Amino acid sequence: MQPELDTAQFEEILATLREAVATLSPYNLTLYRRGAGEPAVSAKFTYCASRVHDPVSNELARHFFGRDLTGYFEEATPTVCRYGGAFIGFVVPFTHRGDHFCLVGDGVRDTSIDLWQLAALSRQGGTDVFSLFPHVETLCTSTAREVENVARAVSRELSRLSAAAQQHREITESPEPASPDLRDEAEAALVNERLAEIALFLERVERARSLAATLALCADSITTLHPGAKLFAALREDDGANYELTGLWGVPEDLGKLPAASLGVFLDREKLKTTVPFDTPMRAALPGIRANLATTFPLESAGERLGFLSLLDCDLSQNDALVVSMLAHGTGSRMGQVLKEAEQARASSLSGRLLSLTNTLLHVGSKDELYKTILEIAADLLNAAQGSIMLIDKNGETMHIVFTKGITLHIAQCLPMKVGKGIAGKVAQTGQPLVVNDVEKDSRVAMINRPRFKSKALICIPLKLKDKIIGVLNLSDKADLAPFTDADLQLLTSFANLASLMIERTLVLEESVRFEQLSVTDSLTGLYNRRFLKSRIEEELNRSNHQGLNLTILFLDLDFFKNYNDICGHLAGDEALKRTADIIQGTLREMDTVARYGGEEFCALLPGTSKGEALIVAERIRAEIENERFPGEHNLPLGRLTASCGVASFPEDGRTYTALIHASDIALYQAKANGRNQVVAANAPKGEQAPQPAAPPEPPPQPAVARTFDFNSYLEATESLRQKG
Repeated sequence: MQPELDTAQFEEILATLREAVATLSPYNLTLYRRGAGEPAVSAKFTYCASRVHDPVSNELARHFFGRDLTGYFEEATPTVCRYGGAFIGFVVPFTHRGDHFCLVGDGVRDTSIDLWQLAALSRQGGTDVFSLFPHVETLCTSTAREVENVARAVSRELSRLSAAAQQHREITESPEPASPDLRDEAEAALVNERLAEIALFLERVERARSLAATLALCADSITTLHPGAKLFAALREDDGANYELTGLWGVPEDLGKLPAASLGVFLDREKLKTTVPFDTPMRAALPGIRANLATTFPLESAGERLGFLSLLDCDLSQNDALVVSMLAHGTGSRMGQVLKEAEQARASSLSGRLLSLTNTLLHVGSKDELYKTILEIAADLLNAAQGSIMLIDKNGETMHIVFTKGITLHIAQCLPMKVGKGIAGKVAQTGQPLVVNDVEKDSRVAMINRPRFKSKALICIPLKLKDKIIGVLNLSDKADLAPFTDADLQLLTSFANLASLMIERTLVLEESVRFEQLSVTDSLTGLYNRRFLKSRIEEELNRSNHQGLNLTILFLDLDFFKNYNDICGHLAGDEALKRTADIIQGTLREMDTVARYGGEEFCALLPGTSKGEALIVAERIRAEIENERFPGEHNLPLGRLTASCGVASFPEDGRTYTALIHASDIALYQAKANGRNQVVAANAPKGEQAPQPAAPPEPPPQPAVARTFDFNSYLEATESLRQKG
């Protein structure tokens, strides 16, 4: 019976970890323990020690992790978790001197803060996470991969500590060892043989250039040490959904596949690196093998699981298992390097090929010729007989085929398709590529194959510019009628990125005239900008002067708009500006010109309109803005988002652009000074003013410190925008 660990020993474990793992410096560490002799179904992990430099984040972590760590322990591997909308931490399970422990690391935050999760927490009445923003921003940032690397380094150090403790106990509890000169010579020779085989393997495996060669070297070393062992390996496939089982020695070479969800059959914590009976689940996974014993070792590289290695019918001692574990570790490391080298070689080859294709596409003239060239290159890359390019229309709801291969183009161009409908429509909607090797059996599409297609396989790739999807590239019918592969998908995706850039470049060049027109409009509201307004006013002034016509300018400004932006956010502010623009434009005639003058200011030009007529129009616009419902507007001083307007006419208020703008601007500021939410005419007697609304109630007195944020208003405004978006 070994003695119970005390608090000092718990503290010593944490102090040792701090010294051994340099990357732990930004983390709080909290140790939880459950006695190994206690029933797992009832006993929970309880706090036993901690090293904390940031109590705020540690308190949140204890609420999150401390409820029940049993599930983390049963997984038997380090786990990384995000919680609280901003924080990220890890749990490392381990066994030390017979007791079960979980070490929790916290105190860092993710590189981004999830506002929506924080908002959801606030709605549920939970912790006031929002108030923690200033504190959260001071924490160190880290990615999930970086935290996982730290957790694995901690796990390795804890394993070393546990092994050292076990060795110390065995030495102290065993009888006095015999003197070195009495050591069994056969045992010494066996140790030397093992060390020599490990050294030889490590030297040879560095020269391996393929996964097969790496595994073959590992198998040679293991069977040299254990000639009677049967050996097989499981290697992860590219999609990660399955592991391919391959016999290496004494078993059939083709053993089928193992679903990733079934890895626990061999990699269960109780089975890992330990000789166990070849049980019923193992027999079900490997029906072609008859065995009595199995010992499994993971194949990993830089914390990434690549597969596992399993010895059959070989009862390994603890030292034997340690040797094989070292061989498996060297095999996994080299496999990771081989995969990385192969990926770099593919990327280099693909880069050269894409550079050549770029030169080809740059010399294409018209956009129709570009579409043809893109489709021909794509079909040649994948050896496909049929295909099409589809671009999304300006409305964002439909797509049109702009070029085809193996399909009649003029018929296809007459068939618009809805974004989100059909195979290509779903790819355009989701932005995710789709490889289908049987359109009739694939549950994602489930359609009857069309007679014009020789095979049932197709591949659809979105054409993207950053996050914007502009269309879809479709290919079908390989020349040998073979299915499309993951390699085809990667190759076509890389080319599609280049094709998207070329399409966008050509459209920009061919529509330069249209873009020149767009240069005189405001990108947010779609209204004309100040530069265009100036030229229009000057044109109308010249015409009005020669023909003796009236001309009136309305100058409108949203009241307390800066406050609205501060309270509800810039997204809500932008939406308010767009809705205001729609109200103004919807009230005026087609012959009138309305522009966004700047910020929250709008200016409208009404040719052939007297000041009296313009006052009626201005009042109608003011009233419609007042009656419009804007999220969060109840927090404004007037309780509503309103507008003030100044009106100036030619010729009585000025005969030049500058004079009219100045007169309407003075009238606008007079409206502001009079209490806002009203229309004022320039230089007009009291009787000519537009009818004013009833005076609003006095706003409640504001506190001495200005309110900078109202979280309920933020939620209301942003939720409204999300529903619209």
